[in-house]
Amino acid sequence: MRTSHVLMLLLGWSAACGGNSSGEIDAPGGDDGDGGGTGSDGGGDNIDARDQPDAAVATCTPRNGTTVALAPVATGLDQPLMITGAPGDPRLFVIEQDGRVRVIKDGALLPTPFLDISGSSGQVLAGGERGLLGIAFHPDFRNNDRFYLHYSARPSGDHVIAEFLANPGGDTAIPGSRRELLRFSDPFSNHNGGMIEFGNDGMLYIALGDGGSGGDPGNRAQNDNVFFGKLLRINVDTRTGTKQYGIPADNPFANSADGANDPRPENWHKGLRNPFRFSFDRGTGNIYIGDVGQEIWEEIDVAANSPGINWGWRPREGRHCYSPSTGCQTAGLTEPVVEHNQNTGWDSIIGGQVYRGSCFPGLVGTYFYGDYTRGQLWAFEYSGGVAMNNRQAITAGLGNITAIHADSLGELYVLTHNGAVRRIVVP
Repeated sequence: MRTSHVLMLLLGWSAACGGNSSGEIDAPGGDDGDGGGTGSDGGGDNIDARDQPDAAVATCTPRNGTTVALAPVATGLDQPLMITGAPGDPRLFVIEQDGRVRVIKDGALLPTPFLDISGSSGQVLAGGERGLLGIAFHPDFRNNDRFYLHYSARPSGDHVIAEFLANPGGDTAIPGSRRELLRFSDPFSNHNGGMIEFGNDGMLYIALGDGGSGGDPGNRAQNDNVFFGKLLRINVDTRTGTKQYGIPADNPFANSADGANDPRPENWHKGLRNPFRFSFDRGTGNIYIGDVGQEIWEEIDVAANSPGINWGWRPREGRHCYSPSTGCQTAGLTEPVVEHNQNTGWDSIIGGQVYRGSCFPGLVGTYFYGDYTRGQLWAFEYSGGVAMNNRQAITAGLGNITAIHADSLGELYVLTHNGAVRRIVVP
């Protein structure tokens, strides 16, 4: 029985032009470049970091084509797990598993962390599949400076969703601004999911694994009374009762009595095993989930982001029966649009995002994804409920991919566990 997935594997591993056969291009220069930058830690001379243009994107000349390569952006990160942008902000933000949030500004990794809650005196318990797992910036970040983290709390390992404030216009956050929204314990240390993301509707979504061990022994992913194996949906701008957040009125169990044996009003979707990476298509609002498999199948799930979807685990793994091994439940379950067999080298699928940038018009609407172990970039276009033209976009080994995600302008970046950030480009 296969139980070691993305972060257990992690524990074992301490507009550009021109291309080469490996699918990676040289460090770019000029107006289309991703490199350069002063390396300044920002904040000097009353300069608002949010107002500084990203030369690699804001001044790009749109380039047609659908063949892709990767352009180097930055290196030197320590076990990075996620990369993202903030609305209305040209910078890139990267989380490191130990508990640091780093800033890449105009192609340079700043030496001072945006936020550091790591170490024995910090708030993050890191190791194995635990650590700083997710980051999301409020849709109105430019005006309210609010952002959110999902981490494993020291020393308990509890899941915590917390709000922090950035220093207005600066390259650092305020550690003492922490406000805890949600905390709950986990029966096992693995299958934590971890990603958080604001949807097109302005709600905060939280992806959680099935509680861990192997094979979901408590069948938690199908149990509406627990958070595990679910996608949660909350409103960070309101309060419901004594909660530090609001329950959206259209959540499936919004009117639950919310007792110990009642459905959780936060639950939005269920039937997930370990949704390490998910995203929303900024153009359509569709949700894309990479759900890490158990014994044979890795899957990508796609659908309109409607309430109450059941993605099938543990009755089914991918499009196949898991428990029971034959004659399993199929009614009411949503099948994946793509599945990959672990016997062909897939091991821990990394869900990505749909390209909605402006630099490469031929890529608009293309979803990119990968796998932590296989280290290749794959792509398809979703149309009529089907993944069209599912293909290898870059076949060369890229390293251990941990995230494929967009900046604030919709340009896509590939993050690998060795500390490298590269941008998806058309060469």
